Amino acid sequence: MDAKSLESPKRRYSTPSWVQAWFLGRSRDNWKAKYKQLKTEAKRLQNCVNDVTRSRQKWRERVAELETQNAALQEQAALKKSGPRDELSLR
Repeated sequence: MDAKSLESPKRRYSTPSWVQAWFLGRSRDNWKAKYKQLKTEAKRLQNCVNDVTRSRQKWRERVAELETQNAALQEQAALKKSGPRDELSLR
C-alpha cells in the first residue's frame, strides 16, 4: 500500500474567500480595538501613578521643611525658657 492511499482525501473548503476575508478583517478590527482600549487604560493608570508619586514627593519635602522649622522653633523656645533664669541667677 502506498502512503498516499492511506491518507484521507484532502478536503476543499467551501467557504468563499470573500467571507473568509470579511471574517478575518472583523477579527483583526476587534483585536485592534481591544488592545487600543487596553493601551488607553494602561496610560490612564500610569498617569495616576505618576500623579500620586509626584504628590507624595511634594508632601515628603513639605514635611522635611516643617520638621526643620519645628526643630528651630523648639530650640528658640528652649533658649527663651532657660534664658531668663540664667539672667536672674546672675543678679
